[in-house]
Amino acid sequence: MTDEELKKIHSKLLVIAEYFDTFCKENEIEYYLMGGTALGAIRHKGFIPWDDDYDTFMDYKNYQKFKRIVKEKLDTKQYYFQEEDTAEFPLFFSKIRMNGTTYIEKDSQGMDMHHGLFIDVMCLNNTYKNKKLRYLQYFAARILNANALGKKGYITTSLKKKIALSVTRLIVIKPVKKALLRFVRRLNNKETEYIGHFFGRAPFKRTSFKRTLIGKGKHVKFEKLNLPVFSDVDSYLTVRYGNRFMEMPSEETKSLYPSHAHIVDLEQSYKNYMND
Repeated sequence: MTDEELKKIHSKLLVIAEYFDTFCKENEIEYYLMGGTALGAIRHKGFIPWDDDYDTFMDYKNYQKFKRIVKEKLDTKQYYFQEEDTAEFPLFFSKIRMNGTTYIEKDSQGMDMHHGLFIDVMCLNNTYKNKKLRYLQYFAARILNANALGKKGYITTSLKKKIALSVTRLIVIKPVKKALLRFVRRLNNKETEYIGHFFGRAPFKRTSFKRTLIGKGKHVKFEKLNLPVFSDVDSYLTVRYGNRFMEMPSEETKSLYPSHAHIVDLEQSYKNYMND
């Protein structure tokens, strides 16, 4: 993907981001930039130039509130809410997609689903102070994630991942899935010292952190917007990326983050491509 194409994607993503930010403010829903989007805000004052992603997260209480209200108040002429853990989208996070656009990922092409440009809305889960119990929670989420990726049609050349996808497809029947998900979310109605994001791609040591990092949150510059991050966002980014997160990566490292999209058309609906 060329720099010019990425700039056009960033421009459209920013439209979704601004709508999402306004929607959350109007409905008193707390959210924060996460992962590479938070890193972009701090290091680049906006998008990471070679990244086509936009990620946010909420704690469980705000995530449940968001899922309820978005079904009632979303501007459905412009946007589509793609809810987690559904036949359409079996993964354990949700998306806001822009109608009238095309952003088809390789592992979901051909699937009967909305394929518009999107931002991700992730859920943080309360977790244990005990590291071993925290790992069990993470591992349960990994099993669920592998099963969901298999349903989604995830493509990989890794033999290890192929085996994991096949095994979880066999063992994660409905009662097992329910039990695993209940375990991952079992502390969400309690006030815990630690909180974690277990359904992403990060390794275990990068997934959890002290709740105090969130604090009251603060707003930072992100392109033309001012968007929310953790009060101690530097400590969060250190957990997620290491203490050299402000350093620019090498060209080799950049190549490890290819575009998410297989087919992109920001002017036409994905529906025009579904028969191809």
